[in-house]
Amino acid sequence: MEKKEILKTFPKIVKLNDGEDIILRLMTPADESDLLQFYHGMPENDRLFLKEDVTDPQVIHRWAKHLDYNRVIPVIAVKDYKIIADSTLLMQTHGWSRHVGEIRLAVSQDYRRKGLGFNMIKELFSLAMALKLEKVMGEIMGSQTYIIMMLKSLGFKQEAVLQDHVKDLHGDKHDL
Repeated sequence: MEKKEILKTFPKIVKLNDGEDIILRLMTPADESDLLQFYHGMPENDRLFLKEDVTDPQVIHRWAKHLDYNRVIPVIAVKDYKIIADSTLLMQTHGWSRHVGEIRLAVSQDYRRKGLGFNMIKELFSLAMALKLEKVMGEIMGSQTYIIMMLKSLGFKQEAVLQDHVKDLHGDKHDL
């Protein structure tokens, strides 16, 4: 199936553990201000390990303005017209890692441990398989044991630990 056909499967509804229905859909440029609002509502502690300063309007503007579904497939979770989670499948279009996808995920505190993150990761993994990626990876801090357990339940396995590889927003080092 071609990428265009694969992406036409969105939007879709997922059911959380408590029975609540959530819409998963592709991010569009029109989501820029709502996505910035989502990240501004996220406590600093939740942003400690993100690779970019998602509270910077220019970062979110760049994401929205330069959407390229050939390189990044951003899937957002929406409830009552409000973004409650953001996930991405990142891919290389050429080079030695073009067979590898990377997943990223941020979930609102109010929707954690309800199955939303699990469903979104599952969705990204399904996208990766449909796009014939041979390997999917995520970079997780050693202290994020719940996320590590969730990924393992989906069949992911730990391949390496890079000690003191990440510095958080406060300059503290963490294992990756």
